[in-house]
Amino acid sequence: MGAPTETLRRLCLVVGMGLGLVGIVGGCSEPDQPSTLPSDTPTPTSSSASPTPATPEQEIEAAVRAYYAELQRAARTNDTSELRGLTTRQCPCFRPVQVIEGNRKKGRTTPDATFGVTRVRVHNLEGRSAIVEVATSDAAYDVMDSSGTVIGRVSARNHLLDLTVVRDDDGRWIIGNVFDLET
Repeated sequence: MGAPTETLRRLCLVVGMGLGLVGIVGGCSEPDQPSTLPSDTPTPTSSSASPTPATPEQEIEAAVRAYYAELQRAARTNDTSELRGLTTRQCPCFRPVQVIEGNRKKGRTTPDATFGVTRVRVHNLEGRSAIVEVATSDAAYDVMDSSGTVIGRVSARNHLLDLTVVRDDDGRWIIGNVFDLET
């Protein structure tokens, strides 16, 4: 397993290759188009060149999109090992880590969970912190027990959030806090 920075680069590469996201390869798709991680994610090879964002805004957008891509992968696989490092433990956005780990302990799965980022707008960038407006469109998905029986359903929902992101000592942008702009 690579270092957290390498993991983030791989996530950005996978998401960028699979979806042509804005900010990862500088403006190669429409910013208001929903983007989700494909269910069968390719693994980049060591010869794959990962795009390097040119500006702090592009780095931040790539980090936010990587968080949502990893959130989706973690929800589908019950593996939170990478997701844990993309936020601070004090952030409300760390709660999905706890929910996913609880599901794993209870034998529950959410193999069709989808978290679509529809818009990312970086603002208030100052030094090692920024605020990022994020709009998401999350599809409904089933919660299944260990036998594959549906035991619950999570409703589709849209979110409009402001995320506070900070640059850690390793130079990675991580999510430190979240504010719901709709409630």
